[in-house]
Amino acid sequence: MTPAVHSWPVIRLTIGEGEIVADANGNVLTYPVLDDASAADVAADAAAEACRRLGLAACRVQGLTEDGEVYEMIVDADLGTLEEREDSTASGAAGGTGTGTARSGATTARRRTPARRKAVLWGSAGVLAATVGFSAFYTLQDNTAEPVATVYTPPPAQLPVPAPAGWDTYGDWTTPMTGSTVRAILDPSGQPVSVDGSKLIGHDPRTGVERWTRTAPFTVAQLALFTLDGQSRVAAAAARDLVLFGDGADPIRVDVPKDGTIVLDGGTAPRVDLPNKRTLIVSADGSTAARAVPAAAEPIEALGDDLVAADTRSGRIWRVTQDSAALPAPAKLPAPSAGAELVTVLGSVNGTVVAAWKTDDTTTIGFYALGDAADATEATQVGIVDVEGTDVATSGIQVDRKHGLLMAGTVLVDVDAKQAHRLPGAGKLAAGYAWVTTNTEQLRINAQGVTETTTDAARAAIPDVITDDGKAITRADGSSTGLLYALTQVAPRPTATPTPTSSPSSTATSTPSPTSTVSPKENP
Repeated sequence: MTPAVHSWPVIRLTIGEGEIVADANGNVLTYPVLDDASAADVAADAAAEACRRLGLAACRVQGLTEDGEVYEMIVDADLGTLEEREDSTASGAAGGTGTGTARSGATTARRRTPARRKAVLWGSAGVLAATVGFSAFYTLQDNTAEPVATVYTPPPAQLPVPAPAGWDTYGDWTTPMTGSTVRAILDPSGQPVSVDGSKLIGHDPRTGVERWTRTAPFTVAQLALFTLDGQSRVAAAAARDLVLFGDGADPIRVDVPKDGTIVLDGGTAPRVDLPNKRTLIVSADGSTAARAVPAAAEPIEALGDDLVAADTRSGRIWRVTQDSAALPAPAKLPAPSAGAELVTVLGSVNGTVVAAWKTDDTTTIGFYALGDAADATEATQVGIVDVEGTDVATSGIQVDRKHGLLMAGTVLVDVDAKQAHRLPGAGKLAAGYAWVTTNTEQLRINAQGVTETTTDAARAAIPDVITDDGKAITRADGSSTGLLYALTQVAPRPTATPTPTSSPSSTATSTPSPTSTVSPKENP
Protein backbone atom coordinates (compact mmCIF):
# COMPACT_ATOMS: atom_id res chain seq x y z
CA MET A 1 0.00 0.00 0.00
CA THR A 2 1.28 3.43 -0.92
CA PRO A 3 1.77 5.51 2.25
CA ALA A 4 -0.48 8.52 2.76
CA VAL A 5 1.00 11.82 1.66
CA HIS A 6 -0.34 14.80 3.53
CA SER A 7 -0.48 18.30 2.11
CA TRP A 8 1.70 19.59 4.95
CA PRO A 9 4.54 19.75 5.84
CA VAL A 10 6.34 20.25 2.53
CA ILE A 11 10.05 19.52 2.39
CA ARG A 12 11.97 22.18 0.46
CA LEU A 13 14.84 20.70 -1.54
CA THR A 14 17.30 23.32 -2.85
CA ILE A 15 20.21 22.87 -5.25
CA GLY A 16 23.33 24.91 -4.48
CA GLU A 17 26.86 24.92 -5.80
CA GLY A 18 27.91 21.33 -5.14
CA GLU A 19 25.31 20.68 -2.47
CA ILE A 20 21.67 19.83 -1.84
CA VAL A 21 19.84 21.33 1.14
CA ALA A 22 16.65 19.85 2.60
CA ASP A 23 14.54 22.02 4.91
CA ALA A 24 11.98 19.97 6.84
CA ASN A 25 9.94 22.47 8.80
CA GLY A 26 13.07 24.25 10.05
CA ASN A 27 15.26 21.14 10.43
CA VAL A 28 17.96 21.78 7.84
CA LEU A 29 20.11 19.02 6.33
CA THR A 30 23.02 19.87 4.02
CA TYR A 31 24.29 17.14 1.68
CA PRO A 32 27.41 17.79 -0.43
CA VAL A 33 27.45 16.40 -3.97
CA LEU A 34 30.87 14.83 -4.19
CA ASP A 35 32.67 13.92 -7.39
CA ASP A 36 31.96 10.21 -7.04
CA ALA A 37 28.34 10.63 -5.97
CA SER A 38 25.17 10.64 -8.02
CA ALA A 39 23.31 13.91 -7.50
CA ALA A 40 20.07 12.00 -7.99
CA ASP A 41 20.78 9.72 -5.06
CA VAL A 42 22.02 12.58 -2.91
CA ALA A 43 18.69 14.33 -3.51
CA ALA A 44 16.80 11.16 -2.58
CA ASP A 45 18.89 10.68 0.56
CA ALA A 46 18.30 14.26 1.66
CA ALA A 47 14.56 14.14 1.13
CA ALA A 48 14.15 10.68 2.70
CA GLU A 49 16.10 11.61 5.83
CA ALA A 50 14.15 14.86 6.16
CA CYS A 51 10.91 12.89 5.89
CA ARG A 52 12.03 10.44 8.60
CA ARG A 53 12.87 13.31 10.94
CA LEU A 54 9.33 14.56 10.52
CA GLY A 55 8.12 11.12 11.65
CA LEU A 56 6.36 10.44 8.34
CA ALA A 57 6.49 7.60 5.82
CA ALA A 58 6.00 9.86 2.82
CA CYS A 59 6.08 13.59 2.21
CA ARG A 60 5.53 16.19 -0.44
CA VAL A 61 8.75 17.71 -1.71
CA GLN A 62 9.26 20.99 -3.53
CA GLY A 63 12.45 21.07 -5.58
CA LEU A 64 13.97 24.48 -6.25
CA THR A 65 16.79 25.23 -8.67
CA GLU A 66 19.01 28.29 -8.83
CA ASP A 67 17.41 29.41 -12.10
CA GLY A 68 13.93 29.46 -10.59
CA GLU A 69 12.54 26.10 -11.75
CA VAL A 70 10.17 24.42 -9.27
CA TYR A 71 9.32 20.71 -9.20
CA GLU A 72 6.60 19.03 -7.11
CA MET A 73 7.64 15.57 -5.92
CA ILE A 74 6.89 12.79 -3.45
CA VAL A 75 9.47 11.06 -1.26
CA ASP A 76 8.94 7.58 0.17
CA ALA A 77 11.14 7.35 3.28
CA ASP A 78 10.95 3.55 3.48
CA LEU A 79 11.98 2.92 -0.14
CA GLY A 80 14.22 5.95 -0.42
CA THR A 81 12.50 7.02 -3.65
CA LEU A 82 11.95 10.59 -4.81
CA GLU A 83 9.66 11.03 -7.81
CA GLU A 84 7.64 13.69 -9.57
CA ARG A 85 3.98 14.14 -8.71
CA GLU A 86 1.94 13.56 -11.83
CA ASP A 87 -0.74 15.93 -10.53
CA SER A 88 1.79 18.70 -9.88
CA THR A 89 -0.10 21.12 -12.09
CA ALA A 90 -2.88 21.02 -9.49
CA SER A 91 -0.58 21.01 -6.50
CA GLY A 92 -2.39 23.89 -4.82
CA ALA A 93 -5.53 21.77 -4.48
CA ALA A 94 -3.97 18.72 -2.92
CA GLY A 95 -6.33 16.93 -0.55
CA GLY A 96 -5.93 17.70 3.15
CA THR A 97 -6.27 14.04 4.10
CA GLY A 98 -3.37 13.09 1.90
CA THR A 99 -5.16 9.97 0.70
CA GLY A 100 -5.62 11.17 -2.85
CA THR A 101 -2.03 10.53 -3.84
CA ALA A 102 -2.44 7.47 -5.98
CA ARG A 103 -1.54 9.59 -9.00
CA SER A 104 1.63 10.93 -7.35
CA GLY A 105 4.21 9.15 -9.44
CA ALA A 106 1.53 6.64 -10.41
CA THR A 107 3.62 5.01 -13.05
CA THR A 108 6.76 4.65 -10.97
CA ALA A 109 6.05 5.05 -7.25
CA ARG A 110 4.40 1.72 -6.59
CA ARG A 111 6.11 -0.83 -4.33
CA ARG A 112 9.30 -2.26 -5.74
CA THR A 113 12.50 -3.89 -4.54
CA PRO A 114 14.12 -1.40 -2.10
CA ALA A 115 17.55 -1.94 -3.65
CA ARG A 116 16.27 -0.43 -6.91
CA ARG A 117 16.23 3.24 -5.98
CA LYS A 118 14.94 6.06 -8.16
CA ALA A 119 15.51 9.75 -7.60
CA VAL A 120 14.97 13.03 -9.29
CA LEU A 121 17.81 14.97 -10.81
CA TRP A 122 17.05 18.43 -12.04
CA GLY A 123 19.61 20.59 -13.76
CA SER A 124 20.43 24.23 -13.21
CA ALA A 125 22.73 26.42 -15.23
CA GLY A 126 26.27 26.10 -13.94
CA VAL A 127 25.32 23.61 -11.20
CA LEU A 128 24.05 20.23 -12.31
CA ALA A 129 23.21 20.55 -15.99
CA ALA A 130 25.84 19.70 -18.54
CA THR A 131 24.46 22.40 -20.84
CA VAL A 132 24.46 25.93 -19.46
CA GLY A 133 21.01 27.48 -19.40
CA PHE A 134 19.25 24.13 -19.85
CA SER A 135 17.00 22.84 -17.09
CA ALA A 136 15.71 19.30 -17.38
CA PHE A 137 14.03 16.57 -15.38
CA TYR A 138 15.39 13.03 -15.30
CA THR A 139 14.74 9.76 -13.52
CA LEU A 140 17.93 7.86 -12.75
CA GLN A 141 18.68 4.55 -11.12
CA ASP A 142 21.58 3.34 -8.94
CA ASN A 143 21.71 0.03 -7.12
CA THR A 144 24.63 0.78 -4.76
CA ALA A 145 24.42 4.46 -3.74
CA GLU A 146 24.60 5.23 -0.01
CA PRO A 147 23.82 8.44 1.89
CA VAL A 148 26.74 10.86 1.65
CA ALA A 149 26.22 13.05 4.73
CA THR A 150 23.70 14.56 7.10
CA VAL A 151 24.63 17.98 8.41
CA TYR A 152 22.68 20.65 10.25
CA THR A 153 24.07 24.12 9.61
CA PRO A 154 22.98 26.67 12.23
CA PRO A 155 21.70 29.92 10.75
CA PRO A 156 23.34 33.34 11.11
CA ALA A 157 21.70 36.01 13.28
CA GLN A 158 22.10 39.46 14.75
CA LEU A 159 23.04 39.73 18.43
CA PRO A 160 20.08 41.56 20.07
CA VAL A 161 22.39 43.52 22.42
CA PRO A 162 25.57 45.53 21.74
CA ALA A 163 28.54 43.42 20.69
CA PRO A 164 31.76 43.07 22.69
CA ALA A 165 34.40 45.71 21.95
CA GLY A 166 36.13 44.68 18.73
CA TRP A 167 33.31 42.59 17.25
CA ASP A 168 30.25 43.23 15.16
CA THR A 169 26.74 42.13 16.16
CA TYR A 170 26.61 39.83 13.12
CA GLY A 171 26.72 36.17 14.13
CA ASP A 172 28.05 33.81 11.48
CA TRP A 173 25.92 31.15 13.20
CA THR A 174 23.77 30.71 16.28
CA THR A 175 22.73 27.77 18.40
CA PRO A 176 19.93 27.41 21.00
CA MET A 177 20.77 27.56 24.69
CA THR A 178 17.16 27.12 25.92
CA GLY A 179 17.57 29.49 28.83
CA SER A 180 20.91 28.04 29.91
CA THR A 181 23.39 30.46 31.49
CA VAL A 182 26.29 28.01 31.28
CA ARG A 183 29.35 29.58 29.69
CA ALA A 184 30.60 27.96 26.52
CA ILE A 185 34.09 26.42 26.50
CA LEU A 186 36.55 25.26 23.85
CA ASP A 187 37.17 21.52 23.57
CA PRO A 188 40.71 20.10 23.16
CA SER A 189 40.65 20.74 19.41
CA GLY A 190 39.47 24.35 19.78
CA GLN A 191 35.82 23.73 18.93
CA PRO A 192 33.25 25.73 20.92
CA VAL A 193 31.01 23.64 23.15
CA SER A 194 27.49 24.85 23.92
CA VAL A 195 24.99 23.57 26.46
CA ASP A 196 21.31 23.02 25.72
CA GLY A 197 19.68 21.57 28.82
CA SER A 198 21.45 18.26 29.37
CA LYS A 199 23.04 18.17 25.92
CA LEU A 200 26.62 19.20 25.18
CA ILE A 201 27.36 20.10 21.57
CA GLY A 202 30.78 20.57 19.99
CA HIS A 203 30.56 22.92 16.99
CA ASP A 204 32.71 23.58 13.97
CA PRO A 205 33.91 27.11 14.81
CA ARG A 206 33.52 28.33 11.23
CA THR A 207 30.04 27.04 10.45
CA GLY A 208 28.49 25.92 13.74
CA VAL A 209 27.90 22.41 12.37
CA GLU A 210 27.69 19.79 15.12
CA ARG A 211 30.87 17.75 15.29
CA TRP A 212 29.99 15.79 18.42
CA THR A 213 27.27 15.61 21.04
CA ARG A 214 27.14 14.21 24.56
CA THR A 215 24.21 13.91 26.93
CA ALA A 216 24.51 14.28 30.69
CA PRO A 217 21.99 12.55 32.99
CA PHE A 218 20.94 15.95 34.38
CA THR A 219 20.51 19.57 33.38
CA VAL A 220 24.01 20.99 33.16
CA ALA A 221 24.81 24.01 35.35
CA GLN A 222 28.63 24.08 35.08
CA LEU A 223 31.03 23.13 32.30
CA ALA A 224 34.83 23.04 32.14
CA LEU A 225 37.71 21.39 30.30
CA PHE A 226 40.53 19.63 32.15
CA THR A 227 43.59 17.56 31.37
CA LEU A 228 43.60 14.78 33.96
CA ASP A 229 46.36 12.19 34.05
CA GLY A 230 47.35 13.30 30.55
CA GLN A 231 43.81 12.81 29.21
CA SER A 232 41.35 15.50 28.10
CA ARG A 233 38.06 15.52 30.00
CA VAL A 234 35.01 17.73 29.65
CA ALA A 235 33.38 18.04 33.08
CA ALA A 236 29.67 18.77 33.39
CA ALA A 237 28.02 19.38 36.73
CA ALA A 238 24.75 20.23 38.43
CA ALA A 239 24.22 21.03 42.11
CA ARG A 240 24.98 17.49 43.33
CA ASP A 241 25.94 15.65 40.15
CA LEU A 242 29.22 15.48 38.24
CA VAL A 243 30.20 13.55 35.12
CA LEU A 244 33.23 13.50 32.86
CA PHE A 245 33.26 12.96 29.10
CA GLY A 246 36.25 11.55 27.26
CA ASP A 247 36.65 9.54 24.08
CA GLY A 248 33.45 7.56 24.57
CA ALA A 249 29.86 8.74 24.37
CA ASP A 250 28.91 7.49 27.84
CA PRO A 251 29.45 9.80 30.79
CA ILE A 252 31.90 8.84 33.54
CA ARG A 253 30.04 9.33 36.80
CA VAL A 254 31.74 10.82 39.84
CA ASP A 255 30.44 9.80 43.27
CA VAL A 256 29.55 13.11 44.94
CA PRO A 257 28.57 13.03 48.63
CA LYS A 258 25.20 14.62 49.29
CA ASP A 259 26.78 17.43 51.33
CA GLY A 260 29.59 18.10 48.83
CA THR A 261 30.06 21.31 46.84
CA ILE A 262 31.30 20.81 43.27
CA VAL A 263 33.96 23.28 42.12
CA LEU A 264 34.94 23.33 38.44
CA ASP A 265 36.71 26.69 38.40
CA GLY A 266 39.00 26.00 41.35
CA GLY A 267 42.05 24.33 39.89
CA THR A 268 43.56 22.06 37.28
CA ALA A 269 41.13 19.28 38.26
CA PRO A 270 37.49 19.19 39.38
CA ARG A 271 37.11 19.06 43.13
CA VAL A 272 34.36 18.47 45.67
CA ASP A 273 34.63 20.45 48.92
CA LEU A 274 33.10 18.82 51.99
CA PRO A 275 31.97 20.57 55.20
CA ASN A 276 34.23 18.40 57.37
CA LYS A 277 37.37 20.17 56.10
CA ARG A 278 38.08 17.63 53.42
CA THR A 279 38.26 17.95 49.65
CA LEU A 280 37.90 15.26 46.99
CA ILE A 281 40.03 15.74 43.85
CA VAL A 282 38.71 14.02 40.73
CA SER A 283 40.83 11.84 38.42
CA ALA A 284 40.35 11.01 34.73
CA ASP A 285 38.48 7.77 35.49
CA GLY A 286 36.03 9.46 37.86
CA SER A 287 37.71 8.25 41.02
CA THR A 288 38.59 10.74 43.76
CA ALA A 289 41.53 11.39 46.06
CA ALA A 290 40.76 12.82 49.49
CA ARG A 291 42.82 15.64 50.94
CA ALA A 292 42.51 17.21 54.40
CA VAL A 293 42.06 20.98 54.65
CA PRO A 294 43.86 22.67 57.58
CA ALA A 295 41.44 24.02 60.18
CA ALA A 296 42.47 27.65 59.69
CA ALA A 297 42.66 27.45 55.90
CA GLU A 298 40.48 27.32 52.79
CA PRO A 299 41.19 25.36 49.58
CA ILE A 300 42.37 27.71 46.83
CA GLU A 301 43.45 25.31 44.08
CA ALA A 302 43.37 21.67 43.06
CA LEU A 303 46.82 21.20 41.54
CA GLY A 304 46.87 17.82 39.83
CA ASP A 305 46.02 15.47 42.69
CA ASP A 306 47.42 17.89 45.28
CA LEU A 307 45.45 20.50 47.20
CA VAL A 308 46.73 24.03 47.78
CA ALA A 309 45.14 25.63 50.85
CA ALA A 310 45.76 29.02 52.44
CA ASP A 311 45.13 31.03 55.56
CA THR A 312 44.53 34.20 53.58
CA ARG A 313 45.01 36.54 56.55
CA SER A 314 48.24 35.14 57.96
CA GLY A 315 49.83 34.14 54.64
CA ARG A 316 50.37 30.50 55.59
CA ILE A 317 50.23 28.07 52.66
CA TRP A 318 49.86 24.27 52.57
CA ARG A 319 50.36 21.94 49.64
CA VAL A 320 48.67 18.71 50.73
CA THR A 321 49.98 15.81 48.65
CA GLN A 322 48.44 12.75 50.31
CA ASP A 323 45.37 11.51 52.16
CA SER A 324 46.60 11.78 55.71
CA ALA A 325 45.59 13.50 58.90
CA ALA A 326 49.23 14.45 59.32
CA LEU A 327 49.44 17.67 57.36
CA PRO A 328 52.68 19.12 56.02
CA ALA A 329 54.19 22.07 57.85
CA PRO A 330 52.91 25.26 56.23
CA ALA A 331 55.02 27.81 54.40
CA LYS A 332 54.85 31.47 55.44
CA LEU A 333 54.85 33.81 52.47
CA PRO A 334 57.82 36.19 52.72
CA ALA A 335 57.02 39.91 52.56
CA PRO A 336 58.28 41.62 49.38
CA SER A 337 59.82 44.48 51.40
CA ALA A 338 60.36 45.59 54.96
CA GLY A 339 57.18 47.00 56.45
CA ALA A 340 54.86 45.56 53.78
CA GLU A 341 51.54 44.43 55.22
CA LEU A 342 49.69 41.43 53.83
CA VAL A 343 46.29 42.38 52.42
CA THR A 344 45.25 38.88 51.39
CA VAL A 345 46.27 35.77 49.49
CA LEU A 346 44.49 36.34 46.18
CA GLY A 347 44.68 32.74 45.02
CA SER A 348 46.78 30.13 43.26
CA VAL A 349 46.95 29.88 39.47
CA ASN A 350 48.50 26.74 38.01
CA GLY A 351 50.73 26.32 41.05
CA THR A 352 51.80 29.95 41.51
CA VAL A 353 50.41 31.58 44.65
CA VAL A 354 49.54 35.27 44.30
CA ALA A 355 49.35 37.62 47.30
CA ALA A 356 48.68 41.35 47.69
CA TRP A 357 50.74 43.49 50.06
CA LYS A 358 50.50 47.21 50.79
CA THR A 359 52.69 49.99 52.08
CA ASP A 360 51.58 53.59 52.67
CA ASP A 361 50.49 54.37 49.10
CA THR A 362 51.40 51.34 46.97
CA THR A 363 50.15 47.82 46.42
CA THR A 364 52.72 45.11 45.76
CA ILE A 365 51.71 41.86 44.12
CA GLY A 366 53.94 38.93 45.11
CA PHE A 367 54.30 35.65 43.20
CA TYR A 368 55.34 32.42 44.96
CA ALA A 369 56.27 28.98 43.61
CA LEU A 370 55.44 25.99 45.78
CA GLY A 371 57.60 22.98 46.44
CA ASP A 372 56.07 19.49 46.34
CA ALA A 373 57.59 17.89 49.44
CA ALA A 374 55.10 15.83 51.42
CA ASP A 375 56.28 16.78 54.91
CA ALA A 376 56.74 20.56 54.59
CA THR A 377 55.47 23.11 52.09
CA GLU A 378 58.01 25.49 50.61
CA ALA A 379 57.11 28.86 49.07
CA THR A 380 59.73 30.70 47.04
CA GLN A 381 59.18 34.29 45.93
CA VAL A 382 59.56 34.35 42.13
CA GLY A 383 58.44 37.88 41.36
CA ILE A 384 57.03 41.15 42.68
CA VAL A 385 55.41 44.11 40.95
CA ASP A 386 54.02 47.41 42.27
CA VAL A 387 50.71 48.97 41.22
CA GLU A 388 49.40 52.39 42.12
CA GLY A 389 46.93 52.76 44.98
CA THR A 390 46.06 50.52 47.88
CA ASP A 391 42.61 49.38 46.79
CA VAL A 392 42.60 45.60 46.32
CA ALA A 393 39.51 43.40 46.47
CA THR A 394 39.66 40.58 49.02
CA SER A 395 36.62 38.73 47.67
CA GLY A 396 35.10 38.00 44.29
CA ILE A 397 38.49 37.10 42.85
CA GLN A 398 38.27 36.02 39.19
CA VAL A 399 40.67 33.52 37.63
CA ASP A 400 41.30 32.58 34.00
CA ARG A 401 43.65 29.60 34.32
CA LYS A 402 43.86 28.95 30.58
CA HIS A 403 45.42 32.37 30.02
CA GLY A 404 47.17 32.62 33.41
CA LEU A 405 45.20 35.68 34.56
CA LEU A 406 43.71 36.80 37.86
CA MET A 407 41.56 39.85 38.62
CA ALA A 408 40.98 41.40 42.05
CA GLY A 409 38.70 44.41 41.79
CA THR A 410 40.58 46.92 39.61
CA VAL A 411 43.86 44.99 39.63
CA LEU A 412 44.63 42.70 36.69
CA VAL A 413 47.39 40.17 37.35
CA ASP A 414 49.24 38.34 34.59
CA VAL A 415 50.48 35.39 36.62
CA ASP A 416 52.50 33.83 33.81
CA ALA A 417 54.39 37.06 33.09
CA LYS A 418 54.56 38.06 36.79
CA GLN A 419 53.01 41.46 36.02
CA ALA A 420 50.07 43.45 37.40
CA HIS A 421 48.14 46.48 36.15
CA ARG A 422 45.68 48.94 37.66
CA LEU A 423 42.49 49.09 35.56
CA PRO A 424 40.28 52.15 35.02
CA GLY A 425 37.45 50.32 36.74
CA ALA A 426 36.21 46.95 37.91
CA GLY A 427 35.24 44.50 35.23
CA LYS A 428 34.93 40.89 34.18
CA LEU A 429 37.68 38.46 33.26
CA ALA A 430 36.77 36.36 30.23
CA ALA A 431 38.35 34.89 27.09
CA GLY A 432 41.83 36.13 27.99
CA TYR A 433 40.82 39.78 28.47
CA ALA A 434 39.58 42.15 31.14
CA TRP A 435 36.28 43.72 30.07
CA VAL A 436 35.78 47.00 31.90
CA THR A 437 32.50 48.87 31.61
CA THR A 438 32.25 52.57 32.38
CA ASN A 439 29.20 54.81 32.21
CA THR A 440 29.65 55.31 28.47
CA GLU A 441 31.79 52.55 27.01
CA GLN A 442 33.23 49.07 27.26
CA LEU A 443 37.01 48.59 27.18
CA ARG A 444 38.76 45.41 26.11
CA ILE A 445 42.07 45.28 27.99
CA ASN A 446 44.73 42.68 27.28
CA ALA A 447 47.05 40.87 29.69
CA GLN A 448 49.62 43.67 29.37
CA GLY A 449 47.11 46.19 30.69
CA VAL A 450 46.72 47.84 27.27
CA THR A 451 43.25 48.85 26.05
CA GLU A 452 43.04 47.24 22.62
CA THR A 453 39.67 48.63 21.60
CA THR A 454 36.48 50.17 22.97
CA THR A 455 32.84 50.41 22.09
CA ASP A 456 30.43 53.17 23.04
CA ALA A 457 27.83 50.70 24.32
CA ALA A 458 27.84 50.69 28.13
CA ARG A 459 26.02 47.34 28.29
CA ALA A 460 27.91 45.47 25.62
CA ALA A 461 28.01 41.68 25.78
CA ILE A 462 31.10 39.81 26.99
CA PRO A 463 32.24 36.69 25.13
CA ASP A 464 32.53 33.32 26.83
CA VAL A 465 35.47 32.29 24.65
CA ILE A 466 37.25 33.42 21.48
CA THR A 467 37.99 30.78 18.85
CA ASP A 468 41.30 30.40 17.04
CA ASP A 469 39.75 31.94 13.92
CA GLY A 470 38.70 35.03 15.86
CA LYS A 471 35.02 34.45 16.55
CA ALA A 472 33.61 35.72 19.85
CA ILE A 473 31.27 33.04 21.24
CA THR A 474 28.77 35.23 23.06
CA ARG A 475 25.52 34.99 24.98
CA ALA A 476 22.98 37.81 25.14
CA ASP A 477 22.54 38.19 28.90
CA GLY A 478 19.03 39.27 29.77
CA SER A 479 17.70 38.50 26.31
CA SER A 480 14.78 36.16 25.73
CA THR A 481 16.29 34.70 22.56
CA GLY A 482 18.11 31.89 24.37
CA LEU A 483 20.86 31.72 21.75
CA LEU A 484 24.64 31.50 21.62
CA TYR A 485 26.18 33.66 18.89
CA ALA A 486 29.45 33.18 16.99
CA LEU A 487 30.27 36.82 16.26
CA THR A 488 32.56 37.91 13.47
CA GLN A 489 34.86 40.88 13.93
CA VAL A 490 33.59 42.59 10.77
CA ALA A 491 30.05 42.04 9.54
CA PRO A 492 29.48 41.30 5.85
CA ARG A 493 28.23 44.26 3.87
CA PRO A 494 26.22 44.33 0.62
CA THR A 495 28.38 44.85 -2.43
CA ALA A 496 27.79 48.38 -3.71
CA THR A 497 26.87 48.92 -7.35
CA PRO A 498 29.70 50.83 -9.03
CA THR A 499 28.92 54.40 -10.04
CA PRO A 500 30.86 56.74 -12.34
CA THR A 501 32.38 58.38 -9.26
CA SER A 502 33.20 55.15 -7.45
CA SER A 503 36.81 54.21 -6.94
CA PRO A 504 37.70 51.26 -9.17
CA SER A 505 39.74 49.75 -6.32
CA SER A 506 36.93 49.64 -3.77
CA THR A 507 35.98 46.22 -2.45
CA ALA A 508 33.24 44.74 -0.29
CA THR A 509 33.27 41.91 2.20
CA SER A 510 31.24 38.95 1.01
CA THR A 511 28.70 37.10 3.12
CA PRO A 512 30.07 33.79 4.40
CA SER A 513 28.44 30.62 3.13
CA PRO A 514 26.11 29.01 5.68
CA THR A 515 27.27 25.52 4.74
CA SER A 516 30.50 23.65 5.14
CA THR A 517 32.50 20.73 3.89
CA VAL A 518 31.50 17.61 5.76
CA SER A 519 34.05 15.86 7.94
CA PRO A 520 33.63 12.94 10.36
CA LYS A 521 32.32 13.83 13.79
CA GLU A 522 35.02 14.07 16.43
CA ASN A 523 35.15 13.16 20.08
CA PRO A 524 35.97 15.69 22.82
